[in-house]
Amino acid sequence: MRLPTATVDLVLGFISGGSLLVASIVSFYLAYRSSITTLRVLSLLLGLFALAHGSYHLLFTFIIGYPARAFLDSTSVTVLIIFALYYSKRGGLA
Repeated sequence: MRLPTATVDLVLGFISGGSLLVASIVSFYLAYRSSITTLRVLSLLLGLFALAHGSYHLLFTFIIGYPARAFLDSTSVTVLIIFALYYSKRGGLA
């Protein structure tokens, strides 16, 4: 029995997707444990971005390819823009 060969794209897609999913877990945990409302919302938005973008990388690499770009990529960009707007109003830049 022969194992499938792992290409560079497959390995890098798995590493980037997995690391973003782990980062989302850390952000969600910080949002759960924080008592500061602004930090809680910022951590939640950053966690949502990492979850959507990590899912995009994994699905694009392993399963569905370009249809993942239509939904998950646009979702992650939208959440990142909302994060930036919220940070500019409440995070200390305003």
